[in-house]
Amino acid sequence: MAKPVDADIGYVVEVNGERALVELTVDTTVPLVEDYYPGQPGSHVKIPFQDHNVIGIVTSVRMENGAPAGVSGRKGAGAAGRKVADCILMGTLYSDGRFSRGVAVYPNVGQQVRMVSSKELKGIFSEFVSYDYSFSRPAQAEDQRSYVQADRFFGQHIAVLGTTGCGKTCTVASILQHAIKKFPDTHIVVLDLHGEYAAAFPGDDVLLVEADKVELPYWLLNFDELCDLTVDMNEFTAKNQITVLRDALVRARQGSVSKETAGMEKALTADSPIYFALDDLLEQIRGWNIQMVHNSDGMLVPGPLYGVFDRFLIRFESKTSDPRFGFMFSSTSYADNESLTRLLKDYLSIDTGKKMVIIDLSGIPSEAVGVVVAVVSRIAFEFNQWNPDRTRFPILLVYEEAHNYAPSSTDVRFSTAKTALERVAKEGRKYGVGMIVVSQRPKELSDTVLSQCNTFIPMRLTNPDDQAYVRRLVPDSLVGLMNMLPALRTGEALILGDSVAMPTRVLIDCPDPKPASSDVKFAKWWSDGVKDMDVDSVAKRWRVRRKNL
Repeated sequence: MAKPVDADIGYVVEVNGERALVELTVDTTVPLVEDYYPGQPGSHVKIPFQDHNVIGIVTSVRMENGAPAGVSGRKGAGAAGRKVADCILMGTLYSDGRFSRGVAVYPNVGQQVRMVSSKELKGIFSEFVSYDYSFSRPAQAEDQRSYVQADRFFGQHIAVLGTTGCGKTCTVASILQHAIKKFPDTHIVVLDLHGEYAAAFPGDDVLLVEADKVELPYWLLNFDELCDLTVDMNEFTAKNQITVLRDALVRARQGSVSKETAGMEKALTADSPIYFALDDLLEQIRGWNIQMVHNSDGMLVPGPLYGVFDRFLIRFESKTSDPRFGFMFSSTSYADNESLTRLLKDYLSIDTGKKMVIIDLSGIPSEAVGVVVAVVSRIAFEFNQWNPDRTRFPILLVYEEAHNYAPSSTDVRFSTAKTALERVAKEGRKYGVGMIVVSQRPKELSDTVLSQCNTFIPMRLTNPDDQAYVRRLVPDSLVGLMNMLPALRTGEALILGDSVAMPTRVLIDCPDPKPASSDVKFAKWWSDGVKDMDVDSVAKRWRVRRKNL
């Protein structure tokens, strides 16, 4: 027979900082209410104290042999041992239904412990119900919703972490689907590394920039990004190339003549987003590369930069003629200074009727992905940096598989992308730019980026190194919850941070429709495979690097 909700399930035997040990006095193999098993990891308990309840989360339960002195007569404690649950004390639930993080008055040993009722649980997770934004429910309460404080959630950065196949992409898709459904004027940019998100957002309120239609013209690159793309840092002459390239870039930008640049020529720098003719830049560098000068005897001799740019020019011209880099060097939509305004409106969903932009990076060559990520990140950041209305124009950037281009290592190939992400992570909050970083290898992701995230959504993690790394990211009091990571179900996660009422285990709402990230059904298609595969069509797509023909 089920016990009443307010029945005692145990008592406190130890309080240590934020932890309490609870000896359970009920049968832990029998549910009290539906699926509520006393002491089950992840379940909630309350410790009544004066006119409020201290709320805790069970992180582990164990059997201890023998009964402690002075309690041998208590029910449930005997020769067979006692059942002890380890609980993290998370907050205080007051008599008026108000919940607050933190414990005002700690319980003491001997106090009774009870289960949390469905009504009380609803009150706890409704702390931020006024925002009416939720994408999950508590894992052990199907009839409840876990509400999120949207300002803190989106504005102070989010990390979604988990092993491949655990549901990270579906989680992010669900977060974004709920966001664009709830908020009518969102500005979200998704950097989709594998082309998975388009399937989840088929509506007219989302702009999909397909892999073969991405246009980020070369003149948008700042000096560091251009160096990252064109200078080989392993070359002996790399430092000379960088110095001269800066001078050539400044001259090219200042030499651009248009009504948009009138009167500002001398204020332009190597980083100014000003259109310039690529041939003018290369012509200047070619001239220095073959320049002959007179020596003290009046004889012509090679100049100081003679031959310095031989490899640089070959590499640069190779990329300008490479069709894979056409998105940068053959842009037709954004080919003058006037087009900068149009590009900003397109990519940041300004006066376009769109709520989100998905940039498919699956067709971008791997050596250019870092530059593209850096440029898009910088565009969003610097737009709001110079936007006097930035407090009324928040932007969210979503980085899928972020460890690929913002690694913890010092790989120079991704220096600009890593710098851009770290800048958004450290300073984005001041300018209304938030970020969601998604990674299956958190240990390989930039420490700076993760350390600036305020909300963590860890999902199933099986790699011991990644588990240990994520544990170090959260407060010591929550380490017990981290022990659940290897056993989480697909689509299940922990949510930690100030944007939720309290850390808890949740089930993420299944996105509808789903992104194109489902596991391939090997057994089905090896049993009944495709009989009329159009190999010619596949070969054609491969050759021209286009998914749709």
